[in-house]
Amino acid sequence: MTTETSTAGYWESSWTDGRRYREVSSAEATLLTDRVGPGRGRPALDIGTGDGALARHLDRLGYRTTGVDFSPSAIAAAQSSRRGDGPTWCLMNFTADDLGALPERAYAVVTCRLVYRWMDDKAAFLDRVRQVLAPGGTFWVVTELAGRREEGDPRKHLGITAAEAETLTAGWSVVRTADLDVLRCYALRP
Repeated sequence: MTTETSTAGYWESSWTDGRRYREVSSAEATLLTDRVGPGRGRPALDIGTGDGALARHLDRLGYRTTGVDFSPSAIAAAQSSRRGDGPTWCLMNFTADDLGALPERAYAVVTCRLVYRWMDDKAAFLDRVRQVLAPGGTFWVVTELAGRREEGDPRKHLGITAAEAETLTAGWSVVRTADLDVLRCYALRP
């Protein structure tokens, strides 16, 4: 089953209407840096890159970064803020397009920020991530957890459930988490 929020059209209209999403905080950036370390020219992939903020952070850490999104307006926003060489941007539906179209066969770091919650088939999405994650690599996921917002907050429903969190963490040899207000950050390794 495909939901409206899993279609490129839904996100494209949000981006063209000027909607922007939660910025990467310094605490979140520090956690990522601590979990993945310096890039040393290794490849990184940012799934659902949006305006590219996380991809640019990975680039500053020394990763050869590719940001993918299926919204042309999101990719345009990422490209418009490009300074210097920076990340590579690709218009791609990670859940459906040929993974062979990616510039690398395997990535030392794969990130997924505020995207996992919107995946209709989370298990299939995670299988695709495992296909592109290099042995010993890190899958970095930032997602909201259900129930973390105050009662009456219209966005309370945005978090993942305990069952969805269990699906996310199943089958990894290393699972490290850290909480930031309503968000949880996961560093997962095969």
